[in-house]
Amino acid sequence: MTASKKIRQLLGFFLKFALAGGIIAYMLRDPAGIVEGFRAFDLRYLIPAMAAYGSHMVVCAWRWRRLAMLLGVKLGAAEALSLTMQGYFFSLVIPGGAIGGDVVKMGVVSKRAPAGGKMEGAFTVLMDRIVGMIALFALELAILLPALPILMNVTVPDLPLDAGAKRLGVLLLALLGLAGIGASCAIFFHRGLERIPGVGALMRWGDRITRGMVSRLTAATDVYLRNWRELLGLIAASIPLVHLMTVVPLGFLLAGLGIPFRCFDIAVAVTIGNIVGLLPIFPAGVGGRDVAIITLLVASGIPAADAKTVQLLYTAILLFFNLTGGIFFVFDRGSSRPALAAALEEAETADEREER
Repeated sequence: MTASKKIRQLLGFFLKFALAGGIIAYMLRDPAGIVEGFRAFDLRYLIPAMAAYGSHMVVCAWRWRRLAMLLGVKLGAAEALSLTMQGYFFSLVIPGGAIGGDVVKMGVVSKRAPAGGKMEGAFTVLMDRIVGMIALFALELAILLPALPILMNVTVPDLPLDAGAKRLGVLLLALLGLAGIGASCAIFFHRGLERIPGVGALMRWGDRITRGMVSRLTAATDVYLRNWRELLGLIAASIPLVHLMTVVPLGFLLAGLGIPFRCFDIAVAVTIGNIVGLLPIFPAGVGGRDVAIITLLVASGIPAADAKTVQLLYTAILLFFNLTGGIFFVFDRGSSRPALAAALEEAETADEREER
């Protein structure tokens, strides 16, 4: 990499953290109510909140391992959990947002895979992301209609929103959910894409220059298609055990403040917040997720100071678990460090090729 490219990447990395930090600082501009909330919070509720949040990471590791087994990729339970936690860690500390950790996982699992199975190992990470995304957007579409009273009650300081603008926002959320599911499922229709004039020829050309990688990718997709019942089961399991389990901690935090709430209201706030957090401009979603959740909690009737207090606690829990992934990296018996370095070097080389 050239020095100028390294500087640009470093600046972009710090700009993302500056954006997240600026958003957090903006939320704290009136700290009196937040400080009072921290004083009133019952610390005992942190234990179940942290247990609930950590459980969804364990389920993610189990889901990835199940997907790897379908392709014949050997992945132990401890190894799957370790690499999953490392993925969360690198989503926070390297550029790329929520996807950055997946890139590192792909590189690491590919380097550990035996000869002839590297692509399949990396593909399991992509399929795990696809299954999770389908589950998240399906949950969003399921709650969108009953969430209309909350969404139409949204207010943004210094930004007047009339009913038309709010309806447009709801429509965009619906289109985003449909587009997310459509894009996630597109890979399963590769046989139809091959019949489109020009696309099939392009795929065959790509297969030649990659020494059969495209064929192996489509063959791996066919394996998953043949196991569609298992995929549907993993998607269905991901809704309550992954995405809704990220809602549970917020409920415990509100209970710790003694704030009455409806479970559906916080499910709406966290689900839409998680979608906003997918944007790569936020490190591990921090900043964007916070604004979305606080705004929706306030729209559901929770006082602004209390919404900010619980969201800051929620973000602290998230950062704790993401940083804990660094411990798995340090003590990983499989020595992820050489594989990580190679994965990042390959990503940098790809970036240089795109620029040329």
